[in-house]
Amino acid sequence: MLAYRDLRDRLRGWPKPAGCRYEDRAPLLTAAFPGTFNMSSTEHHWLREHGGYLDWTHDYVFSTVQSCIRVGDVELLRDDAPWHLGVFEMADLAGEVSLHRRPDYADLQGGQIRALVRFLAGLGIGPERVHASYCAGGRVADLTGGAYAFPFEVPPDTLSRDAFAAAGVPAANLLPDRTRTTLLSLHVHRPTPWGYRNEIFVDAGTAAAPVLVDVATAEYLVWRPVFAGAATDRRAIVGLAPLDAGAVGIGVGVERLCAVVNGLARVHDVDHLRPFYAVLGAALGADAGPGLYYAGESLRALHRIYTDLHHHPEARFRPHPAGGRALSTKRRKKAARLKRNVPPRLDGATLERLLDLHACAQPWHAHLADGIAPTVRAIGDYRGGSTAPPGRAPRGVSASSGAA
Repeated sequence: MLAYRDLRDRLRGWPKPAGCRYEDRAPLLTAAFPGTFNMSSTEHHWLREHGGYLDWTHDYVFSTVQSCIRVGDVELLRDDAPWHLGVFEMADLAGEVSLHRRPDYADLQGGQIRALVRFLAGLGIGPERVHASYCAGGRVADLTGGAYAFPFEVPPDTLSRDAFAAAGVPAANLLPDRTRTTLLSLHVHRPTPWGYRNEIFVDAGTAAAPVLVDVATAEYLVWRPVFAGAATDRRAIVGLAPLDAGAVGIGVGVERLCAVVNGLARVHDVDHLRPFYAVLGAALGADAGPGLYYAGESLRALHRIYTDLHHHPEARFRPHPAGGRALSTKRRKKAARLKRNVPPRLDGATLERLLDLHACAQPWHAHLADGIAPTVRAIGDYRGGSTAPPGRAPRGVSASSGAA
């Protein structure tokens, strides 16, 4: 079995481009994603280095293993989603590259794709098990489902398609797509480059019953938005122009890849998560069902949020009236959605035991032990004073048990 920490170290140690800087992860509470939690590996660092996502004045290449939270993913666990986590890690493979001059993408993007296929092969995942989506082209309005309606025809991403084929991925495994899954149509609270994206899957099933698990994404940016007048909000975008800079990167979902490499049935069985779920399962009882993972991923995400709030040096926060740090109003509402999923049968002592296991299993995350008390206190405050309507109870845990 490949240990999670070993896979994490392999990704970190894969050859990086010349001049690559190793950066500490961004906080989950970052200005790059105001009102929500960090969802990607580049925006925080670009914002800090360049002051924005366009008009870069110098090259910047960095490597990191980034923590991400997508609260909406947790909701999928109500009905059992074996590959979703409340908080997960995304690692680059060959560096996150931003260049102030437009590069030769055939060489740069092609090199990243070849590196990924080689890396997977080194883990025992041959090219025949790799599948990749690519943008098949079309009108922006169609590709974005009407989110952007300006006239622009997006060419098909033949560059990525051909790079995967040249790396040995069978043509039948290359999946044309006409959605925002493969068109990076972005406006991350400020003008943001657009480009192409590939979802990379590994077949974790059998010939008779294939199971495609999304383990990585590859991206490269080729356009900049054109705005009507002086406004630069997303509603003012009227077209796209060639981007004179460039960016490329591959993000690997570390937990998912570890589960696939080890032939696990779900991502929650990865070695550093198993002790946590063994204790949580015993506390909730045999009838917990998918509610086990719904509660567990909510609790894990809360632990990371409150640890970063109090201990990450770059975390964004609001001053608490009584002193100290507090979440912004929007983030507090999102955290409340997670707190609602933690059953009251998990009392303070049980929560402390679970979070201690969570901290001990991830020594690469500093201050998790220090984050136990504020996390338990935040959940207790919510239980004592919340007027939020009850949520839908997870299967196997009745609403009367306090799972809502």
